[in-house]
Amino acid sequence: MGRRSATRRRASVLASAVAVTLAAVPAYAQPTQSTDEAGRADGADAVALLRVPTPTAAEANRLVATGADVAPAPGDGYLEVYAHGPEDRRALENSGFHYDVVIRDLAAHTRTVLAEDEARARTASASPLPSGRNTYRTLADYGTEMDRLATANPDLVRPITLPHRSLLGKEVRGLEIARDVADDGRPVFLLVGTHHAREWPTAEMVMEFAHDLVEHDGTDPRVTGLLERARIILVPIVNVDGYDLSRSYLQEYKRKNCRVVDGDDEITPGECADPAHERLGVDLNRNYGVNWGGRGASPDPESGTYRGASPFTEPEVRNVRHLVSTHQVTSLQSVHNYGGLVLRPPQQSDTPLTADEERYADIGDALGDATGYDSIPSYQLYDTSGSTGEWSYFTTGGFGFEFELEGGNFHVAYQEGVVDQYLGIGTQDHADGGVREGLLRQFEAAADRENHSVLDVSAPRGATLTVEKTFTQRTAPVRQPDGGVGEPIPFTSELTSTMTAPGGAVEWSVNPSVRPARDGGTIAESWTVRCERPRGAAWQEVDVTVARGERAEVDLRRCAGGPGR
Repeated sequence: MGRRSATRRRASVLASAVAVTLAAVPAYAQPTQSTDEAGRADGADAVALLRVPTPTAAEANRLVATGADVAPAPGDGYLEVYAHGPEDRRALENSGFHYDVVIRDLAAHTRTVLAEDEARARTASASPLPSGRNTYRTLADYGTEMDRLATANPDLVRPITLPHRSLLGKEVRGLEIARDVADDGRPVFLLVGTHHAREWPTAEMVMEFAHDLVEHDGTDPRVTGLLERARIILVPIVNVDGYDLSRSYLQEYKRKNCRVVDGDDEITPGECADPAHERLGVDLNRNYGVNWGGRGASPDPESGTYRGASPFTEPEVRNVRHLVSTHQVTSLQSVHNYGGLVLRPPQQSDTPLTADEERYADIGDALGDATGYDSIPSYQLYDTSGSTGEWSYFTTGGFGFEFELEGGNFHVAYQEGVVDQYLGIGTQDHADGGVREGLLRQFEAAADRENHSVLDVSAPRGATLTVEKTFTQRTAPVRQPDGGVGEPIPFTSELTSTMTAPGGAVEWSVNPSVRPARDGGTIAESWTVRCERPRGAAWQEVDVTVARGERAEVDLRRCAGGPGR
């Protein structure tokens, strides 16, 4: 497909200012009523899926600005909205929007779909997935599988427990996979799922890719070569509290985390699960610092896109910041569903294209070719702010993407939502290898030296090497609850990675010190590279400026107190 000029979604995605004919969705004068598959006409308080006509980009962004729970699944002249009861419907009507009811009771719909999954799983053979699964995992399943992979493959798989527990005190866990896995000079691909609690298929993709890499190491030359040249860190579930609540059917269509009161971390499971608090929580994919507080995120705690009281307030977000800030993450993938998109910065329609747009688009298009998804700058869906991929890119220069898996809903049958998506089969026969192939291509992009920088460091064996820089960034002009706009908020970013010198020269893959700027240019900065001997016996540091695709020699042999060994 490449850079497709016309696709099944492009009419709405490309932010046309010209109205399109809504053949499938008439512009009803009044909200319509319909029944779900079981023919129910009640369930007014249930979570419902609505289809809202948005014939122009301005209308799409106006809908997002209302704080409605908008799905990232653009149609030809419409967006889909999750209505959490009659208040949400009235809010749409009061804002002048009409809608059609697609599914009246999503919880009932999901139970029907998953009951069918369970029935098939009892009689069917293993699926073609690396794990062989046929049904969605629970939170406990993920922990069990990660433990087994790490225990069975200690030289290949290293378990990770992130430093910040969730608001309910749960550990957030992941895996690092590489041949002779260690903190060394190889570039890092970071793959994370489930920022949004209800997006179950996203965690499945991350977990299946972990199984896939382990299964094919040593037998598939492509996988083996990648695990020799680079490292991958996988976190299947960023939002563990929300996922557990959703997957347990207590609040199945919960999007956000368990934040009830800003600044109060003393939250109980009962408070989070309380139906009175269903609308509360922080949208974790609006809480990152770069562009925080801009369009596409709400200052209202009850909004589906509530950004939090300030940047990085949420422990789940601070965990991702920790991984990116302490590793040389040359490529990041945050998996979402269900719009069938490969998204890259910028995420605001009034922001220039990035300094790396040509290379960024080439990588994104390769991912789009594999998955069958449209590859676009994020703002062409609708404006957002404070998200993972954009923050990562403008902070480190590492290419940050967001997948939107395909599907007709967040919770579709496992075959469609996971097996077909991952392998590019069945309902995804328009793909070229599916999400699996897309992730392999992104892993290759993370390992490609032309996409980052390389330091050739000479230092004595056993010394601790550090590469670091500290700089100030700013949020977007902060949108206020009263509709006003405040000044951007400055915040400090610190990037620090370490490794132990093997002796002699070592190749250290790092992100460029020349950082991309939000105005489409670049900011010339330097890495400080430091060498410290054990027990602080001797040290040396140098500053190095290096751009994307460049190499620089760093001589730290004086760290030994004499000629290097």
